Amino acid sequence: MGKKSSPPSAPDYTGAAQAQTRGQMTSQNTPYGSETYSQDPNSPSGYRSDITLAPQAQGTLDTQMALSRGLADTANQQLPAIQDYYSKPLDYGSLSQPAYQAMTSRLDPQWQQREQQERSRLGNQGLAQGGEAYTNSMRDFNNARNDAYQQATLASLQNAQQFYNQPLNTFNSLRTGAQVQNPQFGQAPSTPYLNAAQAQGQYDINRYGIEQGSKNNMMQGLFGLGAAGISAWG
Repeated sequence: MGKKSSPPSAPDYTGAAQAQTRGQMTSQNTPYGSETYSQDPNSPSGYRSDITLAPQAQGTLDTQMALSRGLADTANQQLPAIQDYYSKPLDYGSLSQPAYQAMTSRLDPQWQQREQQERSRLGNQGLAQGGEAYTNSMRDFNNARNDAYQQATLASLQNAQQFYNQPLNTFNSLRTGAQVQNPQFGQAPSTPYLNAAQAQGQYDINRYGIEQGSKNNMMQGLFGLGAAGISAWG
């Protein structure tokens, strides 16, 4: 009986994953600066990335950080006033009334003049006040005037909402401006340990199956030989 062959040894999946990661650790040089990799025993991957900005980029970042810090300080100073302001309910009346009065100050003389003209037009046509045609025409005129004033009311309410939101919008502008934008470099590669572990586990399962199959085949062969020997002896 020939010598039983053993399954191949397991590949070094973890080593392959680490080698793949090391292969991706390529230093970068850009107009904004450089990124270099070096060994670091304290890092899970054994390496670390160091970024050095160009002098102009570093100066720009320092200026931006100082500006952002100033905006953040201003936003923090405004926060108590913002909280106090929005702790009170929105009073549409006091906020919308000035805008409404400004709009109607122009609408009033216009519609007064139009009403006189409309009454004169109806009189020139021989329509008497209180008659059906006269009443219908004045009803259409009054509807158009009411629509104009309703539009003024809606516009004044929208103006009140915008005025009410202005402090919060200003605060959000300060808060958003406080965020620092860093120069972008390529993402540091990471070792795919999970993929390596899954591949290793699958290999172990396959190898176990091969070994068990070989043992089963061997036992079946021995049983077959034993049965043949007993039959021949009998």
